Amino acid sequence: MDTMSSHSMTVNSNRMQISILVYNIFNWFRRLVLPKSMRKLQIDTVRLKLLKIAAKMVHSARYITFKLCSSCPYKEAFTETLNNIRLLPKLE
Repeated sequence: MDTMSSHSMTVNSNRMQISILVYNIFNWFRRLVLPKSMRKLQIDTVRLKLLKIAAKMVHSARYITFKLCSSCPYKEAFTETLNNIRLLPKLE
């Protein structure tokens, strides 16, 4: 937040607000969904370990299944994260 990308105060203010919103959403994600072993990691590390995983998504009649590589080192953390997302209360 030291340097801003525009000379316009409005643009800089909007960018800062979006950055703060993203930071808060990630903290929510970290507290509610991530496994305890990953809660203290930085956002780049979480993105690398959970989101940049090669997986095959298989659709069936009722389910969507993620097939991970058998040698994936973060398979348990990925599975636990998906289960934690599934267990969140639904908004209606």
